[in-house]
Amino acid sequence: MTLHYVRLGRGDPVLLLHGWPGFWYDWRRILVPLSDVADVIAPDLRGFGDSDKPDLPPAEGSTPRVLADDLVALLDGLEVPHVVVGAHDIGATLAQTLALRHPERVRALALFNPPYPGIGQRRFEPSAQREFCPRSRALVALGGRPLRSI
Repeated sequence: MTLHYVRLGRGDPVLLLHGWPGFWYDWRRILVPLSDVADVIAPDLRGFGDSDKPDLPPAEGSTPRVLADDLVALLDGLEVPHVVVGAHDIGATLAQTLALRHPERVRALALFNPPYPGIGQRRFEPSAQREFCPRSRALVALGGRPLRSI
């Protein structure tokens, strides 16, 4: 399995994981500024962008565990012992799996719009769709008092 990645900068390594249906380019606006202070690595996950696309059913070839193992292999190949991980959407689920399975490799996590790993198939139930749909309106409240609509 070959993973395509973009790497810029010097310093402490930062691994940026894209969401669905993205690829490394999702991070384009922060790659250069962040590379002033860090060694930034932005891979295309397996099956995305220019990375290999396995001829396997998703339940075999694209699980968080398999994708986390891909990232460990990438870090090993780049001789990067540990990283700070910034991740979005499904990348955030993958980042959590990476941290749980390989805690020695992850110094910190910054997760953006993360679905939580235990959601399972409930994510696809009609009753749960309002929780995940970006177009749905939610009320952010503090102490029962509405603060703002998002």
